[in-house]
Amino acid sequence: MHLHFIVDQLYSINSLCLKKVLSVFLPSKLPINKNLTQVFLTIFFTFYISLANSQENTSAINTETISEMPTALTFIDKAENHYQKKNYNAAIDQYIHASKYLSHPDKATKKKLGQIYKKIAQSYKRLKNRQQTVFFYKEALDTFTDIEDKKNMARTLNTLAEAERYLGHYVVALDYSTQGLKLHTELDDPEGRAKALIGAGIISRYINHYEKSLEYFYEAYQYYEKVNNASGIAKTSNQMGLIYTKIKEFDHARFFYQRTINLPKNEIDPDTLAIASREIAVIALNSEDYVTARMMAKRAYNIYQSENNKSKSSLTTRIIANTYRAQQDINNAIIYYRKSLSLATEVGSKIYQIKALIPLGNVLIHSNLDESIRLLKKALTLSIQIDTKPHQLYAYHELREAEKLRGNISASLSYAEKEIHLSNVIQKEREDNKLVLVKAKLHSRQLEIELESLKKATKLDQLTLAKNKSEIEIAEQARKISELELTKNKYASVTLASLLTICLFVSIYISRRFIISKRRNKELNYLATRDPLTNCYNRRVLFDFINQDFSDSRQLGEYCIILADIDHFKAVNDTYGHSAGDTVLREVAKVLQASVDQNDIVARFGGEEFCIVLPKASQGQAIQVAETIRQSIESTNFGDISITCSLGVTSIKFNAKSSTELIDQADLALFKSKSNGRNLVTLWDKTLENNHK
Repeated sequence: MHLHFIVDQLYSINSLCLKKVLSVFLPSKLPINKNLTQVFLTIFFTFYISLANSQENTSAINTETISEMPTALTFIDKAENHYQKKNYNAAIDQYIHASKYLSHPDKATKKKLGQIYKKIAQSYKRLKNRQQTVFFYKEALDTFTDIEDKKNMARTLNTLAEAERYLGHYVVALDYSTQGLKLHTELDDPEGRAKALIGAGIISRYINHYEKSLEYFYEAYQYYEKVNNASGIAKTSNQMGLIYTKIKEFDHARFFYQRTINLPKNEIDPDTLAIASREIAVIALNSEDYVTARMMAKRAYNIYQSENNKSKSSLTTRIIANTYRAQQDINNAIIYYRKSLSLATEVGSKIYQIKALIPLGNVLIHSNLDESIRLLKKALTLSIQIDTKPHQLYAYHELREAEKLRGNISASLSYAEKEIHLSNVIQKEREDNKLVLVKAKLHSRQLEIELESLKKATKLDQLTLAKNKSEIEIAEQARKISELELTKNKYASVTLASLLTICLFVSIYISRRFIISKRRNKELNYLATRDPLTNCYNRRVLFDFINQDFSDSRQLGEYCIILADIDHFKAVNDTYGHSAGDTVLREVAKVLQASVDQNDIVARFGGEEFCIVLPKASQGQAIQVAETIRQSIESTNFGDISITCSLGVTSIKFNAKSSTELIDQADLALFKSKSNGRNLVTLWDKTLENNHK
């Protein structure tokens, strides 16, 4: 074996592989241990250096690198051992030591260095040190970029996007994610692309770009279905279930969670299975199916117990308590809330302690008022410590009621004042966050356009090449046919048979594509046309209607869109419960449907937001319809709950070029109504777009 080849191999192998190499050179009965390995390497490198120095071209080998590589490998082995044992700080220390011995500029060494940076980043990720995670992923990306290792570049971009997402840097995360997807179009790495699609889907979900998120997850889901990867199917199913839960399409959400549960248990991660069971429990609880909710929550709890995951056990125990509380079984509710609190305290999770303390204080308010107040004050203290304002608000509300029951009116008034002040602070933060999300969503659309343009340019280049190639092939084929006709006519029959065979294969191919397309359409038939809660059209059908209308926008004439959003809807859920919130949504939907003509379209756009399409209405008529809706909702009593609604109106006359642009105009008008104090109707104009640039 050539010595250069042996050295190159030793550069890239770990200590276990070194032992295998030694077994080739040493007697089989001689025990191979760490010391013997180091002795062998020392002798080998000494011999090799002497041989290299005796040659004329001594630059063919870097003696410093030869002496450093075994040291680096030793540190890497130690680091891997610490990492496997979850001693992440110790692993980081060893990886950093190893990186100092990988200074040679050759490609193999730099690739090893990039992998070490990734390992350091992963260790910091386990330690939840987000800033250091981002830093070392960037170091890894720079290293892989330097050696043009596109596969590692693409995969590192995906993990870097995830790290930036954890920091709330959604625009930056989108950029990295899009770069990774672009690179994957040049690679034969379907598994890496599937992971990148999941990462892009999660980022899109965080900025409320649910349709795009579903596209990413569904494409990844199809890949995992194709390769029969149960773990991947489960993860993507859960992600799609989570999106449908977000937009309150619970039947679709339950379908995907059940898909995970039906997979072979030994092929999927227990935590993934537990998530599906837990989320079905939450859906069943909101649907008042308490038996199913409790059964699924206990199933998730048993999985978390077997995995010794006390934090998630606390969560599922609290869900079980919620089912008993909903059924007015206060004694069992108290037992499970206390159990949830005990588990949260044991693992030191302040947020889970708060989530157990507040409902426990609430259920004790009529039986043990003093303990109730003590628990609620503890929840308030913890929520202030970790700065979770929604839970502070919840604690203020419960303490106000408790002090009122105790007859301490001054204390109750004090909590009421704090509750009002904090509500205003939360609302301001929510509006600021909404603006950030709108900007991120707009940036996402810009990236999509750029990516689509790149795909079209690539496709055009491919078509041009294919056309040129086809013309050459046709000319060549014509020449051959002429030659064959001049020699023997029988070759014409052969040519005809070949063409018929090609046609046959093309027909078979088209037939198979048709069958596959038909099967896919069947899989997508689960998407119903109506939102199950409000009986309005769902978002997908809405876009189908509008896109169909825009297929020939010159024929539209008058055409208007109204976006309506229930003001302070979160406060309704927090104050009166999700069942009351669902009732409000249903009743608002009835008001909207009663306010429009038969040919108009009312769709649930997402959460507490609705979209009304008025195909024949002028902007004046649309404003009148919107004002009628606003007044009707303001004057209606929704089961002792008074609410208002903000609306944004736009018209095709404002020169929107697409359905998306028309809805964006209505969204900006709605945002203006919200910003000006709510319970308003705003018509879109050009100044709104300029204010958001």
